[in-house]
Amino acid sequence: MRELLLPKFNNNDEGCVLVGWTVDDGAAVSADAVVAEVETAKALEELVADADGVLHRLVEAGAHCAFGRPVGLLFDSRQERDDYLASPAAAAVTTAPEGQGQGEDHDGGPDPVLSDAARTLAQDHGIRTEQLRALGKRVVKASDVQRLIDQGLTDQGLTGQGLTDQGAAAAVAAGASAASEDAAVVRLSARQRAVAAVVSEAHRTIPAAFAAIAVDLTAFRAARGGAPYGLVELLVKAIAARHADFPLFFATPGADHTLTLAPTANVGVTVDVGTGLFIPVLKDAARRPIGDLTDDLMDFRVSALRQNFREDAFADEAITLSLHNEPDIILAAPIVHPGRTCVVTLCAERSEVALAEDGTPFTRPVTTVAVAYDHRYLNGRDAVRFLTAVKQDLETADAIARLAG
Repeated sequence: MRELLLPKFNNNDEGCVLVGWTVDDGAAVSADAVVAEVETAKALEELVADADGVLHRLVEAGAHCAFGRPVGLLFDSRQERDDYLASPAAAAVTTAPEGQGQGEDHDGGPDPVLSDAARTLAQDHGIRTEQLRALGKRVVKASDVQRLIDQGLTDQGLTGQGLTDQGAAAAVAAGASAASEDAAVVRLSARQRAVAAVVSEAHRTIPAAFAAIAVDLTAFRAARGGAPYGLVELLVKAIAARHADFPLFFATPGADHTLTLAPTANVGVTVDVGTGLFIPVLKDAARRPIGDLTDDLMDFRVSALRQNFREDAFADEAITLSLHNEPDIILAAPIVHPGRTCVVTLCAERSEVALAEDGTPFTRPVTTVAVAYDHRYLNGRDAVRFLTAVKQDLETADAIARLAG
């Protein structure tokens, strides 16, 4: 018999919620098989068996479990498990960690179990227990609480600590005055406070500079045809292709003016579908087929909508691509995130009037690609050379065929 321990999925949490078991109690499992799903404050993770055996559950779905504690047992055989269940030792084992029970019963039903992220959101926005109970869910995730917030179903109105966007708009419409003693006070959500901390740190510590270049998309439009990839994927490939030529753009700053070079071109891409900003990573983008990147980007959007990213989706980022390609956006200068030397930006496609060699005006599709960079490590000449190389790849039919092939 061996214990099935809950690993420490990240350094920010003390534990997580066991969302559900994926195999039956008493079932035979093989090493590396997924036996349960758990939710940390950041992502949905899979718990795998570290050896072959017959599973015996020690905690129920919905339990909040501490990292490093056993959540199950693995037996060599069903007979060994049966012998254990008949022994006094089995009777002494509880089905949930002490102090982390399944919630008290009320007239409206038992209290649901909240993930750490869900609990923080609920507290920040004044979501009451009865509102959470009314969801009818055994385990409430951050996405469930966010839906209540988006619907304006908070308990704090205009005077509370978690005013919704709808509430703030109502306050403005009612003529609330900042100088009034009764003025509404808007408190940032936990997620936005985390964003504020990163932005403040970036502006405080990183002397950023900025350069931008126009890219003619005529060759891209002609080469793409009906191919199932877009400009974002092609730009990712063009960025990753410059890893060997511009290694400092993919490096991680360290102490004493040192940089750690990235072994592969892992490109983080911003994803914001209205549930918050995420930067999942396209791993080894230079070597992988462009179709794989297209599939990953679609999966990222679905995970952002459901807010169920795995923790490793954000790991090993070497360079960031920030998407500002909503219609009519012609320029954007994002922050350089701490731990990165630069961030590349893609803006919207637009039409531009140009002159042919004979002076005849014509329109062509263009976009803007830009780079914000940490001037301590990268110079303006480097930024211009990098952008020019990317531009050439996006404007040349042969280069496009190579990147998309």
